[in-house]
Amino acid sequence: MDEEFDVIVVGTGAAGLSAALSAHTNGAKVLVIEKSSLIGGTTAMSGGCIWAPRHHYTEQLGVSDSREAVLDYIRAVAPDGWHNREEPLWTAFVDHVPDVLKFLEANTPIKFKPNRDPDPYAEETGGLAFGRNISAAPIRIGILGDWQNKVRQPTFDLRLSYEELVDTFFFANPKKWVVRYLPRLTWRKLMNMRTRGNALSIGLLKGCLDKGIEIRTETPAKKLIVEDGRVTGLELEYDGASSTVQATKGVILASGGFEWNPEMMAEHFPGPVEWTASPSTNTGDGQRMAADVGAQLDHMDQALIMGTTPASYEGRIQGQPAADYFLPHSMIVNKHGVRFVNEKQMNVGLAFAEKDPETGTPAHLPAWRISDSQFASKYPHALPKKSVPGNYFKADTLAELARLIEVNADGLQDTAQRFSDFARSGVDTDFRRGDSIWDKGRGGDPSHAPNPTLGSIEKPPFYAMPFKASFLGTKGGPRTNEKGEVLSTDDIPIPGLYAAGNVMANSFGSKGVGAGTTLGPCLTWGYIAGLNAAT
Repeated sequence: MDEEFDVIVVGTGAAGLSAALSAHTNGAKVLVIEKSSLIGGTTAMSGGCIWAPRHHYTEQLGVSDSREAVLDYIRAVAPDGWHNREEPLWTAFVDHVPDVLKFLEANTPIKFKPNRDPDPYAEETGGLAFGRNISAAPIRIGILGDWQNKVRQPTFDLRLSYEELVDTFFFANPKKWVVRYLPRLTWRKLMNMRTRGNALSIGLLKGCLDKGIEIRTETPAKKLIVEDGRVTGLELEYDGASSTVQATKGVILASGGFEWNPEMMAEHFPGPVEWTASPSTNTGDGQRMAADVGAQLDHMDQALIMGTTPASYEGRIQGQPAADYFLPHSMIVNKHGVRFVNEKQMNVGLAFAEKDPETGTPAHLPAWRISDSQFASKYPHALPKKSVPGNYFKADTLAELARLIEVNADGLQDTAQRFSDFARSGVDTDFRRGDSIWDKGRGGDPSHAPNPTLGSIEKPPFYAMPFKASFLGTKGGPRTNEKGEVLSTDDIPIPGLYAAGNVMANSFGSKGVGAGTTLGPCLTWGYIAGLNAAT
């Protein structure tokens, strides 16, 4: 071996840096490697919301929560049958996450702030109307010194925090809130402060640097080294040359998903994949390396799929998570011109996963956002971007719009009429849009009556833009136990190998249990894997 460390961490997203901090704090000499030239992975590009039940700010919100309530809620909303295998992982997450947050505040400059996001299924057993979500407070990127130019940029660089965007229903009236927040926006710009997922990445990186943890960028991992059945190191590329590094205690995979790997996507998510909303370095390296040493891959058909708008990022069009497609006077239809989902539900991507029983391809794609002049007048910021080819369509009639986008005209006109009737009554009898605590408490337009998410679609001109099945991250990979140890195909831990974050088989899957169901488990499983690898 060319070098020796106790623990090697692959990836610098929330899971990887949390793992590095945890392992180091428990006495390990740690090396962190990153394939990209930039630190932060998908975390740095994200909205930064963290689902962290029983966090230490719940009393500040006047909320009462319990371990039993959280587990009851997870069980109530999980996919059928998942409790048979996932219960130990759910329990480990729930038991550790409060300590993880305190650990991070004690070992990094991060300070968390609670927000009022509801659980998306708050009406279910154990659900809460708010109190389980937090995000990192704004932070100066200058604290990183020479590393400040190595943090991945967000696609959306408005310097408002997560709670400032979500708790205020910002996207219903952004002009109003930008004016109101102008002093703090000016101050943050002057001080070069970052927010949301970028703030979380900066804080985690600063914590690692302060502890002397070695971090190498542009260092792709190539192959796990196994001796006598144990993972003992890693073959990697660094500074243009191949080398092998020994890990005396363990290798922690935290390399993200495989949404930029065309072959893996074609196998596990057949159908169009456009406007992917993560770093292009997420090509499934961790999943591949784990499989090569006998790991059991699971939940490879699970992913975080969201509604997005196009954004230019690193010279290409990528997806940017959208929060405006469920405003009044807007709906989503398939090629038949028919609605197929409650546009307001958190896991709108689940509808994209529905397959045509005959072809096995997505049943509702291509899909389209449809709106009218009322939408254009009230929410001009949410209109389709003309600068993106194939993104903007406008017509004086719904029939003409249907012709332009190759959607069934009768279906579109009938659906618009039915949707407009729902808007006037305030009740969507097809998909219950606007009925739940989630629908009413997050997004929408609180000034619009009788339902903050419903508005008629009947006044020309009419608009359409494609509604892409955009992947923010796949959620399948090597299966782990409650210690973060990777399991073999025989359900036996592979000595010396751990996984955390989107590289692992996510115990919540596509459905999720709240906004931030990705980052909460990423931080927690990183912490768990680092702790167990080091000790």
